[in-house]
Amino acid sequence: MLFGLALFLNVSTSAAATTNATTTKVTAVDPANHAIVQKSQNIKITFNKAIKSGTNWTELKTSTGKTVSAKNVISGNQLIISPTSTLAYGKYIIILHTGSVQDLTGNTNKYFASTFTVSPLTLAQMKDGVARTQKFYASNGRFPTTVSFGSSKMTINTFQKIIANQGLKINKPKVVATGSALAQIMKAASKYKYSGAAHTGAAMERIGSGDCWAMSDYLYTHLTKAGIKSRIIQYATAYSSNHRSVQYLNNNAWVNVPYRQYFSTNMFNNTQSYGAVIKCST
Repeated sequence: MLFGLALFLNVSTSAAATTNATTTKVTAVDPANHAIVQKSQNIKITFNKAIKSGTNWTELKTSTGKTVSAKNVISGNQLIISPTSTLAYGKYIIILHTGSVQDLTGNTNKYFASTFTVSPLTLAQMKDGVARTQKFYASNGRFPTTVSFGSSKMTINTFQKIIANQGLKINKPKVVATGSALAQIMKAASKYKYSGAAHTGAAMERIGSGDCWAMSDYLYTHLTKAGIKSRIIQYATAYSSNHRSVQYLNNNAWVNVPYRQYFSTNMFNNTQSYGAVIKCST
């Protein structure tokens, strides 16, 4: 009984070793799986032994499933897949179906798939661009028209398509429900009068009055504490060369806080939509 079991184990082990020895395996692929390459290139699949054609069934596809025309050439233990035209920027998948190639004694390969991306930007550049674009959005309430990389620029639409291939996106700040909180803050601010006696919110609260800088500082501070994304902008008016007012983010757009609803003086109410950003909450 023991002898029979030992014999069975030896045969099983021997069969497994034989199977492993004869399997035609992929040992490397260039571009590597999930790699980002800067320009179009041939795809080289390396095997553990010399190969020859089998069914020759390989596929090169875009991320949307469109087939890309390519030619196959075998050289030693490599299968070289050459696109017949330059690969455009985007994500690709290379598929090697079971039996596509075989070794010199007829042992075939198993199904194999790998992806790569052709992109003018490295992953590090993409992440840096995302961070800079999100910072711009936080300060301006909109996307920039272009994203710069050294001396070159690309449109925001092109940049978004490129980063999407790597599962990246630009996160917009969440819009906070501002209704009641904003009204409470504006109502509290309306008790302060205009004067040149204070230039900060804290000083205005002590004195009871302040200028547009003080009111802006007050509103910005309290809106930020309430979780309302806000910013202070500065610009020239008929009254001042450096007037300041406050805006808050509402439905992904910067809008002025409702000054005229709560104040009667143009020293606070004389606002405009754009100016230099002095402060912006994150």
